[in-house]
Amino acid sequence: MNPTLFEKIGGKEIVEKASHFLYVNILSDERINHFFQDIDIEKQKRKMSAFLTYIFGGPSLYIGKDMRRAHKHAVEGGLGDEHVDAMMECVRKALNDLNIDNDSIDEVIETIEKHRDDVLGR
Repeated sequence: MNPTLFEKIGGKEIVEKASHFLYVNILSDERINHFFQDIDIEKQKRKMSAFLTYIFGGPSLYIGKDMRRAHKHAVEGGLGDEHVDAMMECVRKALNDLNIDNDSIDEVIETIEKHRDDVLGR
């Protein structure tokens, strides 16, 4: 049986670390950090870890909002493709910092990309 993406990148520990580094990167990125000004980042990290575990094929009880509802306010505030692109750069950097191999990083990016239209409400 082929390993899931969750297993390939290192499981729960790596997903949690990646979520942490992702928000470190996001908060230092002036293109997108304003979308997170009034967000409880620790809570957001937990939600992101659960969501990533779910979409990467790991054991998750993700019960958060769907992507359209979760990002509706941000879209109304101007969230667009350029912001998603910046976030994807932050994802790639976080995974590089964790020494994840390039093929797995590309698979992560591809998996997250599948949610772009829902995030942007289209």
